[in-house]
Amino acid sequence: MKKRKIVAITVTVVLLAFIFHKLNWGELVQTFKTFNFKNMLGIVVFYVLGLYLRGVRWKALLMNDPKYSALHLGEVFTVGSMLNIFLPARAGDVYRAYYLGKVKNEKKMKVFGSIILERTLDGISVFLILLGAVLLYCKQEWILNITYGIGALFIGSMVAFYLIFKYNKINFICEKLVEFCKIFPEKFSAVAGKLITKTGEYANSFMEGFEVLDSFKYSMIAILSSIVVWGLECYVVYLILGSFNLGLGFAASLFVISLISFSTMIPSTSVFLGPYQYAYILALGIFGVEKSTTLAVSTVHQGILMVILTIIGVYYLLKFNISIKDIETEEIAEQKV
Repeated sequence: MKKRKIVAITVTVVLLAFIFHKLNWGELVQTFKTFNFKNMLGIVVFYVLGLYLRGVRWKALLMNDPKYSALHLGEVFTVGSMLNIFLPARAGDVYRAYYLGKVKNEKKMKVFGSIILERTLDGISVFLILLGAVLLYCKQEWILNITYGIGALFIGSMVAFYLIFKYNKINFICEKLVEFCKIFPEKFSAVAGKLITKTGEYANSFMEGFEVLDSFKYSMIAILSSIVVWGLECYVVYLILGSFNLGLGFAASLFVISLISFSTMIPSTSVFLGPYQYAYILALGIFGVEKSTTLAVSTVHQGILMVILTIIGVYYLLKFNISIKDIETEEIAEQKV
């Protein structure tokens, strides 16, 4: 954990040093002044709509289980997304799994598996957006190679998850490992056997979250809802860019949403400070927008969405009445079992 913090701080400092190097402060301030609030209503409405539509997708990933409602799942997603901004190590995703596990009496690892599948689907969706943008507007070989690499990562992950789910050999592997441990002293083999068996149970529960991969109907609902969700994300970026009168078309929003989405995978401090701004600079740099102007735009973009997400997220967090400390306590108790 300590090493992760050091890496995150280092990455943030290095990127911020590059961002602020030879920055035109006058142009930065002037860009802030040009922001027009005419699109604010649309930004808020379409962004919030996207949050709740993610609940529809999550319900499909959970095989349309009647004990879940799309609205409630959208609320839980919003809280998790808010926590991911301010807490390290994707704590919001852990919160989502433990919260649903507690209130719906569901296997937490199964819920977490559905969240991992959701993230993989997001990665594929953003990859397709980036691929379309690159092929249509920027066919530079190095960008294409990076894009194909990203696609291979997420599509490869999806294929791997499908194969593991379809040809589940977890119990078989665990049984063989337990047998192998019997060659060691009895005390060691007994402890190792319990550990392997418990790990196998968790792994099987986790893979239950991928059950939707065996359902064409709900897989298609999840895919189609992903297309709508990311289409809304792109449109929100388009509205924000349009508020600065930069004369950029919809293509710019495709590059922005792709790069800032992937930038959240880079280790950094809270609120993704550093990678987010650098990704924005790379995206609009393709269209010749100056670094100072881009920094102002990215700050406004991030600020608006953080305010919306925080207001809604805090409301539901208080409504749910379960804290991160509750989750940590329960996690420790389970580890002792």
